[in-house]
Amino acid sequence: MPRASLLAKIPVTIEFPDAMQDAVTYVLSGEYESGFDGAGLTILDIGANVGSFALWASLRWPGSTIHCYEPNPGTFAYLSRNMAGHSNVHCVNAAVFTGDAKKAAFFSRFAGDGEAGLVSYASDTFRAGVVRPTFEVDVVSPTKLPKADLVKLDIEGGEAEVLGSLDLAGVSMVLGEFQNRRNRIAMQATLAKAGFEAIRDEECPWDPILDYKDYRADLKGDIYGHMFYTRKGQTKLRRGLAA
Repeated sequence: MPRASLLAKIPVTIEFPDAMQDAVTYVLSGEYESGFDGAGLTILDIGANVGSFALWASLRWPGSTIHCYEPNPGTFAYLSRNMAGHSNVHCVNAAVFTGDAKKAAFFSRFAGDGEAGLVSYASDTFRAGVVRPTFEVDVVSPTKLPKADLVKLDIEGGEAEVLGSLDLAGVSMVLGEFQNRRNRIAMQATLAKAGFEAIRDEECPWDPILDYKDYRADLKGDIYGHMFYTRKGQTKLRRGLAA
């Protein structure tokens, strides 16, 4: 019997601030689509925001257990409400970052802010004077996270350092974002050393959006983007018909 790859439009209910509608829609529409099928995975959602990736991943890889990490207390409240009734999703109100600190200064403009992040790296994206400590958040080391088959990483600038500290030995796929060329190069080096190969590694220039919001002017000529990598020879995921 012939097989087909079809797009299923499945309604989901999710709560988010008005300012995040485009970002949430983008995730639920397949921002993190890699072309790989699987089921029963253990997934780390580092930088979970309001839970849009967790909802999408639950549908994309059925039967999976998802560990969400979101430090912003206001955003975590959205995440908790959105994950209510999803027994496969476990939410932790903490930032994931390297070192032994238990607390760190955090920058956020509103509850649900998708560009919020630890002050230590948010200033790499926003111009001087914009990033001010909003409150302190709990911090958990990457070395303390559960073993996972798949890691999604979006923490607005700290991805390279966290990725470099994760135990990638049992990870089959990494779905990451990068905020600048320096972080992209560091992430590529970490993944290559660990035996991963690129599925998708694409860059976008900062230049067209530098007048939007409060981004640093010296990002002109720099890049941001997505990088999806899979481990060579892994067997937990299989390339789908649409890949």
